[in-house]
Amino acid sequence: MTSKDFNELLLSEFPEIKEEFDKYVEWQDGIETGSFLVVEDVFMKYFYAKIEELDFQTINKICSFIESTYLLNDEYASNVIVVGVLENLKSSDYSEKIAEFLLPATLKEYKEIQL
Repeated sequence: MTSKDFNELLLSEFPEIKEEFDKYVEWQDGIETGSFLVVEDVFMKYFYAKIEELDFQTINKICSFIESTYLLNDEYASNVIVVGVLENLKSSDYSEKIAEFLLPATLKEYKEIQL
């Protein structure tokens, strides 16, 4: 998987972040902007907003996306999920609360993260 593939997958699952994504990547490489950057600066901002809003439906959708993407057995996608999402969550103020929403494979990975 390439950055482009990952970004397209992300936008197909969460079209509501497209406007923020477009603003973020317009001065970079467009759809080919590195997914680690996109996840950290666009997707996690969206995820944290949903946690703050207590939007459990969207939080569950995000966690399902995280799990299914992690389980693609694609090295790039898995690294983006672990480094860009799980490590970010682990170091956040939400680290304890979010664990209850993670699904089995990503929860296991999350618990193994040592910061």
